[in-house]
Amino acid sequence: MAAIDTVIFDVGNVLIRWDMYALFRDYFETDAAIAAFLEETGLPAENIEFDRGKPFAVGVAELSARFPHHARALHAFDTRWTNCLGGAIDGTVAVLRDLQRAGVTTHAITNFSAEKFPVACRLFPFLLTFEETIVSGSVKLLKPDPAIFKLLLDRRNIAPASAVFIDDSAANIVTARALGLHAVHVTAGTDVRASLQALGVRGV
Repeated sequence: MAAIDTVIFDVGNVLIRWDMYALFRDYFETDAAIAAFLEETGLPAENIEFDRGKPFAVGVAELSARFPHHARALHAFDTRWTNCLGGAIDGTVAVLRDLQRAGVTTHAITNFSAEKFPVACRLFPFLLTFEETIVSGSVKLLKPDPAIFKLLLDRRNIAPASAVFIDDSAANIVTARALGLHAVHVTAGTDVRASLQALGVRGV
C-alpha cells in the first residue's frame, strides 16, 4: 500500500457540529413541529442550493413569499444561521492539529455556502489552517459529484492512493473510494485517530 501523506477533511459534523434543529427549537415547541416545518417549506433542499452557490437572501425571500406564515423562522436561517453551529468536535480538531504539527498535508472539501463559510472561519479559526479548502458554494460543485474531488486532486497533484478522505456522508465516501482515495466514514462512535492509525498515517 502506498504511504499516505495527505489527509482531506469534510467540515460539517466532522470538525464542527451542524444541526438545523438547534436553531429552530427557538421557534417551534417540538422536534416534530420542526420536522413538519422543514418538510412543508423544503428548506433542507434549498440549503443544498445555498451550498451550490445560491445567495441566502434570494432563497429565503423566495421561500418566505411562498410560506409567509413561516417567514420569521425562515429569515432566522439567514440572520441567526450561526445558531446551527454547535461547536468544534474536539477530538477531530486535535487530530487535525497533530497531523499539521507532524508535517502531514491537510486539505478540506466541504459542501458549504460561500457566504457563510467565512463566518464559520471567524468562529473556528482552525478552518483557515488547511493548505487548500474547496468550498462547494465557491466552485459551484457539490459532493458527492466526483468533479469536486478531482478539482482538489488536480490542483494539488494528489495521487489518490496517497490520500485519505474523512466525511460523515456515506455517499461522499462511496465517491472518494471510487476515485481511489482511502476513506474514513464518520458515524456515531467513530474513532478518527484510530482509523487513521490503522491506515498507517503518521503523526497521529
